[in-house]
Amino acid sequence: MRYLLSLLVLLCTLTTSCSQPQVRFTPEEKASFERLLEQMLPQRELPMDQLVVQTALLKLGTPYVAGTLEQDPEMLTVYMDKTDCILFVEMCLAFSLTLKEENPDFESYCDNLRQLRYRDGVAEDYSSRLLYTSEWIRQASDRGLMEEITAEIGGIAWPQEFSFMTTHTDSYRQLKEDPSLVEKIRSAEKYLNSFEYYYIPKADIASCEHLIRNGDIICFNSTTKGLDIAHVGYAYWQEGRLTFIHASSVEMEVVINKKPLTEYISGIKSNNGIRVIRLK
Repeated sequence: MRYLLSLLVLLCTLTTSCSQPQVRFTPEEKASFERLLEQMLPQRELPMDQLVVQTALLKLGTPYVAGTLEQDPEMLTVYMDKTDCILFVEMCLAFSLTLKEENPDFESYCDNLRQLRYRDGVAEDYSSRLLYTSEWIRQASDRGLMEEITAEIGGIAWPQEFSFMTTHTDSYRQLKEDPSLVEKIRSAEKYLNSFEYYYIPKADIASCEHLIRNGDIICFNSTTKGLDIAHVGYAYWQEGRLTFIHASSVEMEVVINKKPLTEYISGIKSNNGIRVIRLK
């Protein structure tokens, strides 16, 4: 059975048209996409923020699995039925973008996913992946897909520094195996260090949460030196309380967080506040 599954994955990879970038997926993942597409097509006229929320709600219960992209060689890898926090946000957004197209299909979904995940939409090597969430946000913002509203709704300046990956190369298999990638990552860090950043401190979230809407991307600001974002999810108002939908490494699946946002983050010592991104 394991041999058969590996063969199917290989066939899906190799049968991609020579003129198209390679994609790693299984027939089960494509079938899962088709089922979700059938469910969501009647709602395709909804605004983007509502589309991502409806998609996220349909993915409740999806297992949390870390490290699914850490495969060689580097290429777009597609999973619909297992995810981590950033891949969950990315999946829901890519799927919603696909729904807005005239003829949504799996190929267009893969293209939208690639454009979000890789620098300039090109899967060249590990370093071409947008490994810092801030760069993921910036590229999508430059494409007109979203905008950061942290400062606008009450955020204050944060002296964000990017250096974690190049100062902790032993934590990344690809960087240990190919040191030449480190300089490429360092260039991305230098680029990110040229911008100003804002965050909403934990103590201030309650006073400005009324300005946060369903479908906004909530980014949990990390206090780890050189690192930007520790976790992400979609803002979700439930029974008058602001919480969020996310792939939880505690509950090991996609959930609507049981605690309100302010209560949740108050218990996370490694997060000092949030950044808020609004979809367009």
